[in-house]
Amino acid sequence: MKDVNDTMRIHTRNTPDHARTALAPRASSAAYGRGLFVATLAAGALGLAACSGGAASGSSGGATPTISIVEPTEGATVSQPFTLKVDSSVDFGATDTGKDHFHLTFDGNAQQYTVETKPEVMINSLSPGRHTIKVTLQHADHSPIGPEAQVNVTVANAGGGTTSTPAQGGGNGY
Repeated sequence: MKDVNDTMRIHTRNTPDHARTALAPRASSAAYGRGLFVATLAAGALGLAACSGGAASGSSGGATPTISIVEPTEGATVSQPFTLKVDSSVDFGATDTGKDHFHLTFDGNAQQYTVETKPEVMINSLSPGRHTIKVTLQHADHSPIGPEAQVNVTVANAGGGTTSTPAQGGGNGY
């Protein structure tokens, strides 16, 4: 039989009077300290996981992700078709794989973009003249990771081929 000194009364709210008091074993201060230590470690691990920068979705584990436009260079005059080349610290992939991708926009129109999953994209649908090409790094769910890059180019001709115009609000079916 347990000694009354080894138990403590636990009071709960919103319970009937007859069930309001229960006897439970009293935890020693050493056991309490160990439990608090384990709980603190678990909370710290959860905090680190939450701040990992989206490593599970394709971002580089813990490092600040980057994206840059390699070609064409700022101020270049291009003839169509031309290749846009980007460099990134993350691996690109289709959105259904959970990997990151980038959104490609032209002339400040963020509502019309294409979802790009490869570091090289053929451009052949811009009108002659000056254009701003912008890329923004995105998670698989299309939420922005943060990094973006842009260049201004001058298109010398209208090009021989055509591509589909970026779809409003999501491109490539999104």
